[in-house]
Amino acid sequence: MNEQLQETVALIDDCPQYAIMLNVKHKRCVVVGGGQVATRKVKQLLESGAEVTVVSPTLTRTLWRFVQDGTISVEERGYVTDDVKDAFLIFAATDNHRVNLMIAEDAKQERVMVNVAHAPDQSDFTNPGVLRYGPVQINVSTGGASPTLTRHIVDKVDRIIDERLGLLAEHLYAARLQVQQCKIDGPARHELLRQYGDACWQSWEHNAPFPVWNEWLEQHYTAATLSREEAE
Repeated sequence: MNEQLQETVALIDDCPQYAIMLNVKHKRCVVVGGGQVATRKVKQLLESGAEVTVVSPTLTRTLWRFVQDGTISVEERGYVTDDVKDAFLIFAATDNHRVNLMIAEDAKQERVMVNVAHAPDQSDFTNPGVLRYGPVQINVSTGGASPTLTRHIVDKVDRIIDERLGLLAEHLYAARLQVQQCKIDGPARHELLRQYGDACWQSWEHNAPFPVWNEWLEQHYTAATLSREEAE
């Protein structure tokens, strides 16, 4: 293993990426490139509500459809430095490594976070593999080490998890809203939601119906209160 490779591996081991869920809704994100990689980036951004501008003289059919229906805006030309200005995020996804590095440098000059395709060492962030089940989102990252490994992990997790996980999240959110309408003090409310969440999780694992909140509350409110008082 040469010295440069050793340094790269050490960086992955010693400095794991900081995990964060980023709100890009209504924020301007610029994708430079019009190929398949750029198309994947654009789709993910649109799913999260971003306002997307694509900069490329050529586009995939999917990107053209987005342009025609007004979903994204496009600059049909090559990259220029001004493209990074006023952007929330920049994605360098051209097939020219030199151009991608230029984009990264310009973005850093403008203090805009940049993702460079196939170059995690030049990127401020990387895109994880994503699984979505309703409001539940599971992100898988190998720190840029191997997109192939990320894909295999995502496929493995997807075989274990099912769509009922999204239903479970919606079920628990509805209970959370309902309990706010009850005259139950804060600590007892938190304890009830914790216990109810545990009960629903057990139901999910055993593929059983989720307990109905009102019925469950009738049976467990006094028990939760007593348990809290004993702990105090």
